[in-house]
Amino acid sequence: KQDYAVRLEGPIVEDILQFELENLPGQSAARRWWRRHHKAEENRQPGEAQVLLVWRDNEEHRDDIERHYLKMLTQAQREVIIANAYFFPGYRFLHALRKAARRGVRIKLIIQGEPDMPIVRVGARLLYNYLVKGGVQVFEYRRRPLHGKVALMDDHWATVGSSNLDPLSLSLNLEANVIIHDRHFNQTLRDNLNGIIAADCQQVDETMLPKRTWWNLTKSVLAFHFLRHFPALVGWLPA
Repeated sequence: KQDYAVRLEGPIVEDILQFELENLPGQSAARRWWRRHHKAEENRQPGEAQVLLVWRDNEEHRDDIERHYLKMLTQAQREVIIANAYFFPGYRFLHALRKAARRGVRIKLIIQGEPDMPIVRVGARLLYNYLVKGGVQVFEYRRRPLHGKVALMDDHWATVGSSNLDPLSLSLNLEANVIIHDRHFNQTLRDNLNGIIAADCQQVDETMLPKRTWWNLTKSVLAFHFLRHFPALVGWLPA
């Protein structure tokens, strides 16, 4: 699988561990060990990068991850690259993508070329029409299963995490991302994603879009809204 992870040191480590202890089940033993052995001062020396932990739960942080993405899109000036295995955000997010593209921001979206569920593929076609005709560059990753959930903006903002931009991640699941403000990390991630685009992706252009017949449009709309409103049922569908 094509996936991403980041090694973190400094004050953010304590934030992440505290989040895990408070939110993941079966952490009693880990919590006791942490209290016995943790030395906070060892992890409090800050580095050069600014790192923020954001998460999504079903209580006080329902839209925190999506809100940071939307803020990023409104602030972008030159380029945004998003790589997600599953990409079915809401209308507000889709509108923000097209709005950024209209004001001259180069938007690159890397998504799974061969989803493991046919309905995901059908629903994606509706997004392709909307995004490509709105100036967003869409790339299908073809080499192997895509599992990454990363994004970057301009030359300093990046995020790595567990959250896709889909209904399960944004409306149901417990998810966590780190947002990293660091030019070197941003450039390293940018080089990797652009390398993937060049070597392992096929760009979706208007010649690849399905004809806009009433039947194709109906199928796409039904699939899209099913995925948006009944995400918990998708896993029960045959592959």
